[in-house]
Amino acid sequence: MEEQLKIIYLHGFNSSAESKKSKILDSYLEKEKLINLESPNLNNSPKKAISQIEKIIRESSSRVCLVGSSLGGLYATFVADKYNLKSVTINPVVTNHISGMRDLVGSHKNFHSDEEYEFTLKDYFDLQKLGLEKLKKPLNHFCLIKMSDEVLDHNITFAFFSKSYVLSEKGGNHSYDDFFEKIPFILDYMY
Repeated sequence: MEEQLKIIYLHGFNSSAESKKSKILDSYLEKEKLINLESPNLNNSPKKAISQIEKIIRESSSRVCLVGSSLGGLYATFVADKYNLKSVTINPVVTNHISGMRDLVGSHKNFHSDEEYEFTLKDYFDLQKLGLEKLKKPLNHFCLIKMSDEVLDHNITFAFFSKSYVLSEKGGNHSYDDFFEKIPFILDYMY
């Protein structure tokens, strides 16, 4: 009998479990009987978001894999490295991108829920603590990169994941619009 797999999808900054990629993944996985998808609405505080993710992992009786986009990719990388799990990251924030996120300190309105919140200086410093010098097990990570990402420098991402599995493609954008086409690669990697 095959082992049950839980995929935890982690959305990006100012997004939610209602993100386009989360819905695409959920729709694709409806026919997969041995895969359970969980897409939490992550707290705006990085420290609290990591606690949420760790709680889901602790409470899972299945093998867990993480999929994260943008800031969710940073969370997926950090948690997967800490717990020796597999992660798939989509145009992820990596350590050398974090300094640029200082500009995000201030008021925001969530794209999906219209919730207004503050991303504080403390949140930014907590985010810095999630930056890894290097990965303990680089082959536990599969990174999908679009070279025309208008938000994050793909060269920085590629350098960080240079010893991991990487699918780097010309063109595209930060939203990774052809995500649906990559799901079979993601599932092959997880199994």
